[in-house]
Amino acid sequence: MQVTTITMDDVQYPYRLGTDCLDGIVTRLGELGASRYLIVSDPRVAELYGQGLRERLAEQAGPAELITHASGEQNKGLPALHDLAEEALRRGADRQSIVVALGGGVTGNIAGLLAALLFRGIRLVHVPTTVVAMLDSVLSLKQAVNAGVGKNLVGTFYQPVEVLADTAMLRTLPVREVRSGMCEVVKNSLAIRPSMIDQLSAGLRPDGRYPDDTMHWIIYESLAAKAQVTAYDKYERGEGLILEYGHTVGHAVEHSSQGAVPHGAAVALGMIAAAQVSHRAGWASAELVDLHRELVAKTGVARRIPSDIPLSAVRHRLSFDNKRGYLPASADTYPMVLLESPGKVLRSEGTVLTAAPRDLVDAVVDELAEPPRPAAARTDDAATVLGGAG
Repeated sequence: MQVTTITMDDVQYPYRLGTDCLDGIVTRLGELGASRYLIVSDPRVAELYGQGLRERLAEQAGPAELITHASGEQNKGLPALHDLAEEALRRGADRQSIVVALGGGVTGNIAGLLAALLFRGIRLVHVPTTVVAMLDSVLSLKQAVNAGVGKNLVGTFYQPVEVLADTAMLRTLPVREVRSGMCEVVKNSLAIRPSMIDQLSAGLRPDGRYPDDTMHWIIYESLAAKAQVTAYDKYERGEGLILEYGHTVGHAVEHSSQGAVPHGAAVALGMIAAAQVSHRAGWASAELVDLHRELVAKTGVARRIPSDIPLSAVRHRLSFDNKRGYLPASADTYPMVLLESPGKVLRSEGTVLTAAPRDLVDAVVDELAEPPRPAAARTDDAATVLGGAG
């Protein structure tokens, strides 16, 4: 496994990446010497990898427990966290236990917050199994669950001991999840590392099928992009806020869809919306919008908000975006990360945020919505609309 050190201010932890490296993952977890390994995953990942990992750890490292939570963004809330904490304690968790977050972004967030809260903090190891998790969510100290009005509004910052990633686990992902993950790569290229745009554009595949060497390049470029903006901003309150590009409208769409639109696919819609807002406000050219649409199309995800998502719900959740408070409060604006051109972020009030006119953002969201269609057509096209089916 190749090791990269993730550095954020005074925080450092290793990111170990390989392919077909389950033996290395088990060995490394064993070297950490936990009193008990608490493997957290959803039922699908538990079936694919969790039971095998638990058995291997029990044989080679020490007591291991597999604890599952209901899958889906709609289940990433305080009730799930409560149930996991109670189950972990019943299974013998103590201060020397390690929480192993085995899964995608939802699992990583719930398990990360669980580790931060048990005994006021026990060790956390991420074993990501999705593209979004490998190249985005595990490269952050943010651990959070959703509230009823919005996404990731209840949480804290907590450091993992390390990340252990095996790209072979991506082979069992539904295609829609691979496509969704590539949207986060597009975000990194547009907002942080425009130097990767040409190679990324040539390598993106709408069918979601990527060879291991391409996936490794994508992950390492994403590591570099994150490092570029978080090396001196571990809490992502300064330059790190650039990583929120596309997330204002994206989170609102994702949460309003109750998980039907995957995270990355929702962020892609949010990026298109952000580019449109910049252009319509006179801050960016039409070419920037075209570039967004071109790259998003090459990922294979939809470029319109599905017609069955109520726009009233999207607008409501925009009002509860997690970037509120960085700029002076205003009922007429949303704080957003906006671009002037690839890699050039608009700034105001000493931040990388811009107060975008609420009326303009709402109008752009309305225009992004897919026109209502007959029920039969919606059923036939559901896979395409929601980012593709596996």
